[in-house]
Amino acid sequence: MQVIPKLGKNPRSIWHTDIREIVSGKKRILPTKDLAVFCRQTAFLLDAGLPLNEVMPLLADQTRMRIVSNLHSLILQGESFSNALRTTGSFPAFMCAYVAIGEGTANLPGVFLRLADYFETRAKAHEELRAAMLYPCVVSVMMLGVIVLAVTFVLPGYAQMFDAADVSLPVATALLLAGAGFIAANILPLSLIAAVAVLVAAIFFSQPKGRFFAASVALKIPIFRLSINYNFAQGLSLLLDPGLSVSDALPLCSETIGNPIVREDLKKLSAAVKSGVPFWTGISKLPYISPLFISLARSGENTGDLPQALQKCSMYFSEAYRQKIRHINKLLVPLMTLTIGLILAAVMLAVILPAFELAAVF
Repeated sequence: MQVIPKLGKNPRSIWHTDIREIVSGKKRILPTKDLAVFCRQTAFLLDAGLPLNEVMPLLADQTRMRIVSNLHSLILQGESFSNALRTTGSFPAFMCAYVAIGEGTANLPGVFLRLADYFETRAKAHEELRAAMLYPCVVSVMMLGVIVLAVTFVLPGYAQMFDAADVSLPVATALLLAGAGFIAANILPLSLIAAVAVLVAAIFFSQPKGRFFAASVALKIPIFRLSINYNFAQGLSLLLDPGLSVSDALPLCSETIGNPIVREDLKKLSAAVKSGVPFWTGISKLPYISPLFISLARSGENTGDLPQALQKCSMYFSEAYRQKIRHINKLLVPLMTLTIGLILAAVMLAVILPAFELAAVF
């Protein structure tokens, strides 16, 4: 007996009202993990032969999702499923278009099964990247805690003893105490400067110029370029499989990629393909597209089986992406260990040296 996958009970889930939606007045696209669960549940129930007007109440009762209740109301008003998804503003545009294709071909269960696989793969890739970044963050916080503990509780006691003995502190200890004293004496202006810097950065990166600057930097980083190739190949193969044209699929595929430079490039590529430029020729002019991607796209177009070629391409990039993350982990662990060891050694030296100095005096 199959069991319908359930959502977690996270009270901050995007399925419920988000404070950022209230402030901005805009709907946010659901997280990839939630989209995967929604598609998997829908595929299961539709495949069991249930009509949409019965599927939505079952999903709403099981998961208590506000979005599903809205979808059910829209469907009862006569909206198609794809239009209902689009009206909520919480589902990506390419997903709405793909569901419309499923409605036209009477293959909604198969469409949602493909979408579930797609979103689950993307969610897994995101989780692996987050896990790779977690270790450096945790270790950095622990290191900062040790330094604060040493400077706050240990070194001031040494300073008092050295003053009483009329002996100069070791240079390393004196420098560390001076730095801590400067921060403590100027905590308010330093905090204000930091807050202003964060605010200026947030404003800059919220503007088009800032977003394009961040996007251009990301395109120079190998792991992000690989991620773009992976998402592009996977999304395009998904859209082309039911028969959508390349020129129509490209704008929808751009919705699956967060980089604004790539999104603009794909929209321009769509116009070029409409004018008769071969797809593989168009992507060969994009500097961040892998040569393997170009080669497989060329073979797929020449043989008339571009969706299959792109699917194989996405499988290759999926494995390459995971290997890259594992490689980053293998490099980060020893590098962080060495860096933290050196910093802690310097702090411990500043803590231990005064003890030897006092022992020599007395």
